[in-house]
Amino acid sequence: MPSQRDEILRCLFQTVGTMVDAAGREEAYAPGHRLKTSQIARTIAQIIRCDDDVVDGVRMAATLHDFGNILIPVELLTKPGKFTDEEFALIKQHATYGAEILKDIEFPWPICNIILMHHERIDGSGYPAGLKGTEVMMEAQILGVADMMEAMTSPRPWRAALSVEEALSELTQMRGVKFEAYIVDAAIELFTKQKYRLDPEYYGRT
Repeated sequence: MPSQRDEILRCLFQTVGTMVDAAGREEAYAPGHRLKTSQIARTIAQIIRCDDDVVDGVRMAATLHDFGNILIPVELLTKPGKFTDEEFALIKQHATYGAEILKDIEFPWPICNIILMHHERIDGSGYPAGLKGTEVMMEAQILGVADMMEAMTSPRPWRAALSVEEALSELTQMRGVKFEAYIVDAAIELFTKQKYRLDPEYYGRT
């Protein structure tokens, strides 16, 4: 039987998820991206044996990671074709915007830092701060891998989806370069040997 804590957490995630989906309702892909990214990130964290509190923090950050898009013009978020340099520079602000919007909420996890860092890469090639190595939180790397895998394997207005095999090939090239090897290995494990955990019904109502 679920504990009171489990019930409260489920209610929290469902409430936050509903609010995020409402905020992104004009982006047709947003609700699916939020749900899938959260499930992938949650499972990667479990595969690398993070404790339950870290897993919950990763889930919440994944649920909210694109919340900053609310400040990006929707016509840009749904634009077909390639972005100009100026448009991409604006798109890249979403991590900063999200952390700024949420900074006054006293989460029991470092949500704003995870959101702010989820596009950082350990070789310093990411954004917004160009962080390197251990400056990039493990939770942010988990979210970054999950976000990338979901985005690559789903269609967007500006490009077609890659196959899982193609996406994993891209991710493998980033192993130990843009993400810590053990996080990439966990993602590969999930998408090859534990694919059943990607079923939307795997975790039930949570």
